[in-house]
Amino acid sequence: MKEINNIKPLIAIIGRPNVGKSTLFNAILGKNASIIDDMPGVTRDLHYEDMVYADKPFTLIDTGGFHIDEEGDLITQGIRKQIEEILSSVDGVILLADGKEGMHPSDDEIYRLIRKSGIRHWIAVTKIDGDDKEIFASEFYALGVDEIFSVSGTTAYGVYDFLDALTADFWTQKEIAANLPEPEDEIKIAVIGKPNVGKSTLVNKMIGSDRMLVSSIPGTTMDPIDSIFHYKEKKFRVIDTAGIRRKRGIDSVMENAAVVRAFRSIDRSDIVIYMMDASDPATEQDLRLIGLAHEKNKGVILVMNKWDSIEKNSKTFDEMVKELRYRIKFAPYAPVVSISALEGQRIDRLLDLVLKINDNYYKLVEKNDLDEWFIDSLRQNTPPQTSKHKPIRFKSAVMVQVAPPTIIIKTSHPREIHFSYQRYLMNRFYERFDYEGVPVKVIYKRG
Repeated sequence: MKEINNIKPLIAIIGRPNVGKSTLFNAILGKNASIIDDMPGVTRDLHYEDMVYADKPFTLIDTGGFHIDEEGDLITQGIRKQIEEILSSVDGVILLADGKEGMHPSDDEIYRLIRKSGIRHWIAVTKIDGDDKEIFASEFYALGVDEIFSVSGTTAYGVYDFLDALTADFWTQKEIAANLPEPEDEIKIAVIGKPNVGKSTLVNKMIGSDRMLVSSIPGTTMDPIDSIFHYKEKKFRVIDTAGIRRKRGIDSVMENAAVVRAFRSIDRSDIVIYMMDASDPATEQDLRLIGLAHEKNKGVILVMNKWDSIEKNSKTFDEMVKELRYRIKFAPYAPVVSISALEGQRIDRLLDLVLKINDNYYKLVEKNDLDEWFIDSLRQNTPPQTSKHKPIRFKSAVMVQVAPPTIIIKTSHPREIHFSYQRYLMNRFYERFDYEGVPVKVIYKRG
């Protein structure tokens, strides 16, 4: 059996359609993070969440159902390949079965693939909401497993016992801190984007060699590949990832596996270079992945590639940047660069931006300057009232750390501050201080 990645395990919930994967996912998280419906196959996209249980961090993924031909009972070769792809992309899997329907031949086939892979796994039978229903889970011991976990995503029956078993061998945050190696003096870049936008071509230009497979067929690059190079006496580690398909295209688990790899690449990076085709920038799927980098507090650069291949005039770039700013309001700090990876145009400009963003990531604003920004911002735009028409009073703003830069703002009603006012404060911050490319994290606390 493969040893689990104890730093931050990536755990996927897999199983047939409509057995309750999304419901269990939400029960574990304690919130509705996935779409739930009674119709089979409603989870069309991959959902994930970073979480900590008993001081043990891990990432949980709801993969959606395998589209198994129920009439034929046995899974097809294509589905088998999908399952193998997801098994190769994670550290552990939860095979979820339906206690009401009983054991299905496909449950047995999926479990055979899990055993063959050697991956760490747990078997849970859902829709068991009380001790009197435990009998329905017993037939799954026919799979040849030592332990079956009875759970109910709807009532949370058995969920905490299951989480205790799931995380038994995971490291605590204290153990992780004690065992992590010293960080290397290098800048880690993740190159992210949909298929065929030129990611591998860009990486080849940056490292100065054709070490990556480059093809005009969308989705050619299927695994992250690390490459090391030096620029202006700095060491860079660049991570090239599989192309991310448009949301409608993510209807197979094999493509979900590619999304998982992209998530992991973002996790490992300091700065995300998000590549778009200049002829079709800022699609819905682009926004989703840029938002992921933003949520994970990574530096972000927006790159419009294939700039040499579009019709343009002296106003084209400014107009496209304006449109990007309108669509990506949550990341006003992200610089926009137009390049031609194929021709090598403005690659040095891109790398210079990476160096600047890396410096900004570790930059601290002096207290007097921060106070001046804070007071002036409040004076220019008075904070709105609460929903009960009470005034919201602000007390102080303090930058408490860097990497990422983090500000704590103390206020009388932290949960009542409208997102538009939060965005106003951040826009004023970026106007006042040069934090280009860096998502400054703001935490509102009662004070």
